[in-house]
Amino acid sequence: MRCGRELEPSGSYCDGCGVALYLTQRSVTDEASRKARRHQIEEVMRKFLNLEGLPVGVKLLNSLEEIPNGVEEIDVPQRHCGMIQRVRLQGRIFHAPPSKHQCKVAATAFGLMKPTEELRKHQLEELYQTRHRFRTEDLLWSYVEGAPRLPNPHASVLYGPLGSIPIDPDLVVVVCNPLQAMRLVQSYQHITGRRVKASVGAQFSLCIDATATPILTKDLNIALGCEGSRRQEGLRQHELAIGFPYMLAGELAEASLTLAMHEKAHAEHAGS
Repeated sequence: MRCGRELEPSGSYCDGCGVALYLTQRSVTDEASRKARRHQIEEVMRKFLNLEGLPVGVKLLNSLEEIPNGVEEIDVPQRHCGMIQRVRLQGRIFHAPPSKHQCKVAATAFGLMKPTEELRKHQLEELYQTRHRFRTEDLLWSYVEGAPRLPNPHASVLYGPLGSIPIDPDLVVVVCNPLQAMRLVQSYQHITGRRVKASVGAQFSLCIDATATPILTKDLNIALGCEGSRRQEGLRQHELAIGFPYMLAGELAEASLTLAMHEKAHAEHAGS
């Protein structure tokens, strides 16, 4: 422990320094322990942030042979942001190969397919000619071509609640409100001492900003949502998303417990 205490392994966190005992075990190797760790991280985040839904785990699969036993392919094509909502609100676990990604922007961003002329034509018509999201066509292509994209080809994407996804994910996506986002960023600051250097756009948001970008940067990123996630997939006006690599999840949950402990102590002191 940071405070030097020796505590029983059955404890949840240290009363002295607030460190979560199980979450600090960095060398978790057996699958049962990893599963328990994912579940505990989910529980800590849900309670600390008071989330309405579940934190979502996302895993990029290099081949279909990596699909865990019992995980089925999603039944109908859907947008990535819709898949996030399906997991977050319904607790579903599934994988989505290229054919089941209705949003081809997400499919290209995740390395599931290469950009096609059909996709470029759709972007030109939808974002420039119809919605006028960019002042000129050159600015449209500057934005599209500057969007982060995972370099390696992938065969499918595995989705599931963090606490029940069958393998460690690459990424965790949390849909939350601004207050909950503030608390999560405070946990991030607690463990890093840094400001969040966010890469934010209002197009391709949950796929690029909440998923591809944090995987590439290995850091936390913020997503504001876009028309697809809000109009078609139910992301509400007061909601946004934060994505962060799973390798940060344990420390963020640990920091959440520490901050909650000190907030409680401060409130009790102020009350007395």
